[in-house]
Amino acid sequence: MKKIFSIVVLTFLLISCENDVRTSSPSFQGEKDNVFWRADDSKVTVNPGGTVSINAYTDKELVSITVPNSVGIFNLGTIDQTTNATYSYNNEGAVLFYETSLIDGPVFKLGGIVNAGSGYAALNDNNVNTSGGSGNGLTLRITTNASGAVTAATIASRGTGYEAGDIVTVNGGNGNATVRILNIMKSNGVVEIEKIEGNAYTGTFSFNAVDDNGNVVNFNKGTFYKVPAF
Repeated sequence: MKKIFSIVVLTFLLISCENDVRTSSPSFQGEKDNVFWRADDSKVTVNPGGTVSINAYTDKELVSITVPNSVGIFNLGTIDQTTNATYSYNNEGAVLFYETSLIDGPVFKLGGIVNAGSGYAALNDNNVNTSGGSGNGLTLRITTNASGAVTAATIASRGTGYEAGDIVTVNGGNGNATVRILNIMKSNGVVEIEKIEGNAYTGTFSFNAVDDNGNVVNFNKGTFYKVPAF
């Protein structure tokens, strides 16, 4: 009986939390380093050049996410630094600042195949080493077609020392297939603007941002709901 009661209470709490996000207008919240975090206030600033900054505040903190001013999914930590996220903490003048900047590290996500190459048919569904770029040690699991062109690649080993925008060569075959690196482990993320209703923005976010010493702050399971533009 106690177990049934606990399940009912938990279900009620989960529904209440979800309703709280969707009925609090505006709201901006998520998990910061795996601990629940919620802004005291939030607003959207429309920037020149077709971007918006979604800003969220507490008494000592600021989260700012800058993305194109349109519905869509946008990657962070890429070579396009006009799309970015920052986090700052100001404690009596001592400021900690983190950003999705261009730094080196293990690969987080691939940006796609640049050149499909040829001669890779025998390596279909195999792990293959790469060369080039800023780092070393990246291996990819590749898919090829009957003609030996690389049609897809996933990360088998992330390597180290790579930078967003690096283009690496897939070894083997005729040595002419290339893949672009989208972002790296310490600086990455994704933001989705789901709706723009009048001047109110709704969506989701998650990101890793890094400071000058290489320390990382993580925001996960983030949501923003009807945040107004001024």
